Amino acid sequence: MTSRPKVVYVGDVSLRTPHFGCQLVGQAFREQFARVGLELLYTLPARLETVANWRHYLERADLVVINGEGSIHHGRFQNLIDLAGDYPCALVNCVYQDNPVNPNLKKFKWISARESMSASVIREQGGSVKVVPDVLFASSFLRSFVPSVPASKDFGFTDCAEKVVKRLGPMRFRYRPGFSPKTKVVGDYLNFLASHKRMAIGRFHAAICCSVMGIPFSTWDSNTWKTEGLMYDMGVPQLHFGSRDEALKNAPEAFPDEIVHFCSDARRLIELMFNRLVEIAQA
Repeated sequence: MTSRPKVVYVGDVSLRTPHFGCQLVGQAFREQFARVGLELLYTLPARLETVANWRHYLERADLVVINGEGSIHHGRFQNLIDLAGDYPCALVNCVYQDNPVNPNLKKFKWISARESMSASVIREQGGSVKVVPDVLFASSFLRSFVPSVPASKDFGFTDCAEKVVKRLGPMRFRYRPGFSPKTKVVGDYLNFLASHKRMAIGRFHAAICCSVMGIPFSTWDSNTWKTEGLMYDMGVPQLHFGSRDEALKNAPEAFPDEIVHFCSDARRLIELMFNRLVEIAQA
């Protein structure tokens, strides 16, 4: 019997944070690894320096799968790009914005960006990239979730991560008032969304959940262009706004057909990507 290709999953925050989106993304990755027959050896955080002897784990992999998620922007987490210079790597599920040119970007065996704005920049810097929607779109938990509450509230809104640039200082973040993504029970957050007839969203993963659950919503800018790029790719750029106040005023009452079609195709594209990762790991 031939052994299954072995992968190490870097950038897994699902077991290290109470963020509902991170938990669902981690579930979706594991589900796809199991579906295609990839043996998951280890999961590591994006901050590899927090793990003793982390290179020992990567050396055992046929393929290192890096979940870029919302990390690689404004020069942050360049160590993840550098891994491609030393190991067989795939960078998936990533935002990519305002980063320095890194020659290791060309060394990846596969790159996928979650939206086309990031993909455009990766191509400009010499990387070969596909646009594949966020892995959360394929989550069986999300797609099968049945709310335990009625949609009794007309309108709701989330918080968001907004960039604050200190003069001559590092980039910092603050959270706008609104419903936080932090929860010990994923279903509680999904029930919060489902309890509203329409939403104004400042969180990328909350926008995906509303998309899958059929809840009309508008969005506004976050700390990167990830949400703007998603709304453009889904064919509803008119529902994305530069501020929370604008999003609050313009939350739609009807759910757009464009998003229905996008969600239907998203899972197919995600599954095709993981099928390809198996082939790369076996090569």
